[in-house]
Amino acid sequence: MRTVTHREVLGLLEAGAHIVETLPLHEYRTVHIRGARNLPLKSLWRQAPAMLTPGRPVVVYCRDSL
Repeated sequence: MRTVTHREVLGLLEAGAHIVETLPLHEYRTVHIRGARNLPLKSLWRQAPAMLTPGRPVVVYCRDSL
């Protein structure tokens, strides 16, 4: 895991990366980046294998950082 710049995120998204918001669903519904999937932090490791494509980059963020 590493921190990326806004420019790098845009490049990753253009390349087909998944974007994941880790806050609880009620907060995700309030505001999130368009196209982001909601995988709450408490269930991330359990749900991620079924929702994300292996080998595809993943950008994980928390709304607090927007």
